[in-house]
Amino acid sequence: MKTNIHVPILALLMLTMSLSGCFGGDDSGPGEYSGPIDLVVYYDATSGQIEQAWNNDQNTQNDGVTLTFDFASTKSGDSDIEKFYLVPDDGSNTVEKLASEGAEISYTWVTHGLFDVDLGAIDEDGNEHNITIHVRIDMHIVWQDSNTASSSMTFDATPDCEDGNPVPERITLESSAEHNGGNPFLGGSSDVTWSLNDPGGNETASNSGTIGNDQTETWSYTTRAVVAGVWTLDVEVTQGDNVNVLNDITIGYVEGSESPTNPRSE
Repeated sequence: MKTNIHVPILALLMLTMSLSGCFGGDDSGPGEYSGPIDLVVYYDATSGQIEQAWNNDQNTQNDGVTLTFDFASTKSGDSDIEKFYLVPDDGSNTVEKLASEGAEISYTWVTHGLFDVDLGAIDEDGNEHNITIHVRIDMHIVWQDSNTASSSMTFDATPDCEDGNPVPERITLESSAEHNGGNPFLGGSSDVTWSLNDPGGNETASNSGTIGNDQTETWSYTTRAVVAGVWTLDVEVTQGDNVNVLNDITIGYVEGSESPTNPRSE
């Protein structure tokens, strides 16, 4: 009796292909690379949040997100590794490092987006291998304006990845207007209105309230109807008393859209 062995062999082949490219993230061609470089990259994080602060239109903080990639276990069967590289997908130049100078590359993202980051190695014979991972960078902005009756904040929701996609999943805001005492002869209260406008100048949401003497009124809002471009958050005090405005804005992408981490085992 003839035995059919094709199905087990096919299953074994599919299993072998599924295990290819498992080092360091989403290989751009799993199962396709057949060269001599065994590319192994370790990294403890693939996401982060930029911290930015403004005070009376002055930028007082702009902390980017620095991630580190360890290529020390990468080898080539043909020759020594010559250099490692990282393509950040934010329009910046490729970052290269000679293997003779170390095996770690660190890069700081200062703009938000979901970036397709290429990590690769080239050996002395010119062989090259790379993988692509997804890096998620959100942005958090704290914006203050003191003693004002009219405050306008702008922020850019345009992702900085080279293909411009995807747009952020959400914009979350919490804005507070604090009455700072005002003129005691005017009754010590203020009417305040908020307006969030999209890049086309369309009002997305609004809120209003009355602030008593030395009191604070707060508005919290989240929109998921995000479009790329410059948004505006306006705060107006309609009775003329000055207030202190504090805006807390987060521009965020889908949590989990980044690649899994790949830490070096202890």
